[in-house]
Amino acid sequence: MAERMVPNPRHVELKALLAEVAERAREARDAYRPAAEAMGSGKVWTGPTARRWRDELEDRHRRLAAATRQVTAAIEAELRRHPELVTESEADAIRRQRSGRL
Repeated sequence: MAERMVPNPRHVELKALLAEVAERAREARDAYRPAAEAMGSGKVWTGPTARRWRDELEDRHRRLAAATRQVTAAIEAELRRHPELVTESEADAIRRQRSGRL
């Protein structure tokens, strides 16, 4: 008789991590948006220093977005390496390994 298939603990962890990264990326994007929009309006601060500050803010925002895409891609690649379902004994072995008991 074939062993029952269950959710792969590693796959479950990676899915949760992917959701967490997406949420944190959204929070960061939303945190930058008001400042970037205000600086872009030219109503809160003007002049060469303001432009440099705005440019730096926008650059940091772009770099954060790029880093988020890289992290997301790495997690998705790892997720593809692990099947969604495994046998009960495989799931137990994965849990033992993850807890350091193997």
